[in-house]
Amino acid sequence: MATSPRTFHIELFEEYLQEASFLYEQRLKLFDNAEIYWKRIGEYEERLEAHIDGLVVGDKLALEVCSRHAAKGDFGELFAAVSVFCRQDRRDVVLSIFDQLDPADAEKASAAADALKYELPDAWFPDFLTLLASGDPKLAPILARAFGYRRLPCSPQLLSAMKRCATSALPEIVWALGRIAHNSANGPLLDYLTSEDEPIRSAAAVALARIGEPRAIDSCLDQARSNTWPMVTLGLASGRSALRLLTELAEKKGSADCLIALGLLGDPVSIPLLISRLAEPATAAPVATALQCLTGAGIHETVFVPDEIDDDELFESEREQLKQGKKPDRGDGRPFGSTVTRLSQNPEDWKRWWQTNAARFTPGVRYRNGEPFSPARLVEALTDESTPYQLRQYCSEELATRYQYDFGFETDMPVSCQINKLAEAVAWSKTGGAQFQEGEWYFGGHRCA
Repeated sequence: MATSPRTFHIELFEEYLQEASFLYEQRLKLFDNAEIYWKRIGEYEERLEAHIDGLVVGDKLALEVCSRHAAKGDFGELFAAVSVFCRQDRRDVVLSIFDQLDPADAEKASAAADALKYELPDAWFPDFLTLLASGDPKLAPILARAFGYRRLPCSPQLLSAMKRCATSALPEIVWALGRIAHNSANGPLLDYLTSEDEPIRSAAAVALARIGEPRAIDSCLDQARSNTWPMVTLGLASGRSALRLLTELAEKKGSADCLIALGLLGDPVSIPLLISRLAEPATAAPVATALQCLTGAGIHETVFVPDEIDDDELFESEREQLKQGKKPDRGDGRPFGSTVTRLSQNPEDWKRWWQTNAARFTPGVRYRNGEPFSPARLVEALTDESTPYQLRQYCSEELATRYQYDFGFETDMPVSCQINKLAEAVAWSKTGGAQFQEGEWYFGGHRCA
């Protein structure tokens, strides 16, 4: 059957868009895949770029296809479409699409923000700053994320949006203020440390820690006994007083965040306590991460991990069998699941390692990956292909909170951008970073108690 050139091209552009959507979604999933090194994500980004470029070359007809799918398609199609609109300098189309967004659709809001983070044309900045200041419930969180990512000087607009936007948008506004790190934000952010909304309190604490405001740490210490949200912030920025508190809480079966925070603080006095918590299934994974963060031991194990059972996906007969204690299997008695290589969660593995290596560590000195903590150590962890995504996020935050060094880096940047940024960080670690003594406790660029 004959197909017109227009129909052929429409089908081709729809295929490009669908493939771009798939690759964007896969890229997001790979961030949390411990078996995929971060540089390998660049392969998916190159394929994604090829499809977006094909849509840009498709000009007006491709624009029509993107407009149609941006409004009604999935979040991956929205990301690809907005990327195309930015490259084609179609601000009118972007604003039209954003006007149709549901602020409660977190996936689409995040996809729109990602597209602007990577593709927002410089010529749009002035008008979009005005839109940010308006506090529009649909645009403010998206623009705040994009401008904070770019480190654009927009504190007045963010503070204006903070007064006008809905509560649901505040975590993004607060996050961006922490990235811009302007002193005018201290007062408003301090007020949010006592917000009734936990995500806002948490975002405010991290933002203030990046700015170097010690009252953020004091507030986290005050609230840590009754809340879990301050734990990681304390791990990222606090001193020995937090070590004592977190140790006390961990001995009372503290949360996963509490255990991660001990690993971030990096004092080897925590190692026996962390090893003791490996025997508890609920905390074994975060404890293994904390131990690796502190020691750099690299102890791995290969295990079979059963799939989680979703009742909604089972046949009625399988639900009945499950009630009787029989889990669904492949038909030959083997359970559904996969074999993975992960950080060891076996207490005996870590006990043996600690018995052999304890003499290498000095109590009171901070460690990261088995070496005294320093800016260079953080940059090494960011550069190392095997560092998990979550730990890379923490390292990036610590360069700002501990040493007041923000080089405009984010762990969800395209890999090519990360490599360039990390080259800058390596150079700084050998010059500006050398002023800091290895293994000492710092906050805001100064030694802390």
